Amino acid sequence: MKQGALKLGVFAGPLMGTLFFIAMWPLMHIFPPYSPMLTADAVAQHVAENRTGFLVGGILLMTAASIVWPFITVILLFLRKIEGELAMWTIVTGLVFTFGQFTVFLCGLAFTMAAFRPDASVEAVRMWADLGMFLLVIPAIPGTTQYLATGAVILQDKRARPILPRWYGYLNIWVGILSAPGAVVGLFKVGPFAWNGIAAFWIPAVVFGVWITATQFTLLAAIKRNAIMDTQ
Repeated sequence: MKQGALKLGVFAGPLMGTLFFIAMWPLMHIFPPYSPMLTADAVAQHVAENRTGFLVGGILLMTAASIVWPFITVILLFLRKIEGELAMWTIVTGLVFTFGQFTVFLCGLAFTMAAFRPDASVEAVRMWADLGMFLLVIPAIPGTTQYLATGAVILQDKRARPILPRWYGYLNIWVGILSAPGAVVGLFKVGPFAWNGIAAFWIPAVVFGVWITATQFTLLAAIKRNAIMDTQ
């Protein structure tokens, strides 16, 4: 398999993360996220003040969810190499990746709907914006499953020189555990488990940045030594 194609696929991951950040910060100004306690009038005012940013940001989020697949495919190719013919957990990881990216696409769609009609009621605007915030954070549910499955596959590699390093397997497990609190944002409007809280948003955001950076360098190193063709 051509290393150039694999390397190109790896860079789709950082590109996805860059589009995600541009959408959230300079365009929609929801990084950091606004408080779940904001009134409907306040949320509608924020959307109105950043209407173009929400519309363009929504497109970028949907684009990010669509262009990340070469990156995901490279991960799955290496997991398939580790597992061998009966690659059950690789398939599980791929399915959960798909589910998770679909929520990101819907997140962009929800924020687009929040800004689409300037004459919409403030309640309708807040409803769509709230849905966007939920879809931004609640994917911790499929994300945790994805990270744990990825880590489990890597750690079962018994080769003298693993296809992917064992520390990266442990990293995936820890990222999965630390991302899990995002699943409960529907129960809290204030505190660490609200959608703008340290446990539900900030820690998962930081560890996601660590994960995508570590994944990029880990995959590039494995591609460089042609681990995908390992015959051990």
